[in-house]
Amino acid sequence: MTDAPLLELEAVTATYGRGGGRAGASRALDAVGLRVMQDRSLGVIGDSGAGKTTLCRVATGLMRPLSGAVRVAGMDLARASRGDWQRARRHIGLVFQDAQGSFNPMRPVMDGIGMPLLSYGALSAAELRGAVGAAMEQVGLPPSQMTRYPHEFSGGQIQRLAIARALTTRPRLLLLDEPVSALDVSIRAQILNLLVDLAGSLGLTYVVISSDPAVVRHLTAEALVLFGGKVVETATTSDLFATPLHPYTASLLALRDPEIALRGGGLAKGDRVQVVASDGCRFAGVCSLEQPQCRTVVPMLLPFGAGRQVSCHGRIAARAGPVEGARR
Repeated sequence: MTDAPLLELEAVTATYGRGGGRAGASRALDAVGLRVMQDRSLGVIGDSGAGKTTLCRVATGLMRPLSGAVRVAGMDLARASRGDWQRARRHIGLVFQDAQGSFNPMRPVMDGIGMPLLSYGALSAAELRGAVGAAMEQVGLPPSQMTRYPHEFSGGQIQRLAIARALTTRPRLLLLDEPVSALDVSIRAQILNLLVDLAGSLGLTYVVISSDPAVVRHLTAEALVLFGGKVVETATTSDLFATPLHPYTASLLALRDPEIALRGGGLAKGDRVQVVASDGCRFAGVCSLEQPQCRTVVPMLLPFGAGRQVSCHGRIAARAGPVEGARR
């Protein structure tokens, strides 16, 4: 165990589309940085298209960034040998957004759960069954069900199986990509409580990627807001929900919890910022904090008080007070 971050992204840029790094390619991530320390779970919040899933793929080595560094337990994956990469990757477990689709419908679930273990060395049949059974017990499922097929499980049970698979290599960090988005409300609560229990009993740290701020609020200590592939705000989760600084954060939180708008976001109940085309900030023209440079200069992510950062010319200039809302 070291003091190095479990996961660190430094100025990571990634593109999607045929253009690769050439003109015409769209940036899914634009100079994104983050640090995840032991026992300080991080929530990544943003709408569809914000870059959340790309961030998850880059962080786990499933996608190579165009530029920047990705470090796992202090090791830069871009410069690691294959052996070093495998050892570093073992520190991270991944729970995919589509849990059902991540299991082969033609194979019993024990094959899917045990797959990560087999990539790290040969195991006897007995050893594999023992490891799969132990992982299933950790998520509240009887090991006797490991020979069943995916279609024989409910949505909540499949999500538990996906978490069990991520636990088999005994990782220190779990990346959870929309972990409860496909579940009913009552089942969501069960899975969230399971994740809280696992964090306590196994010493796990999470990166929770979600378009639902309530999930981030329940599971994490730190929060990061992505918009258009850029980080627009970082803070402790409690500070972010108490006083959102960026107009995008305020509108996003207000959509899920109108009381946030009344308490600190400052947007009218049920309202939402409508972004516009701009050479500078995409909120120019609708934000009450607008400054002359907002229409021509892209704002940088800058410190704002203890442990907070925000990418907003008006907020940095004002240095105080909640976002007052959008002009109509």
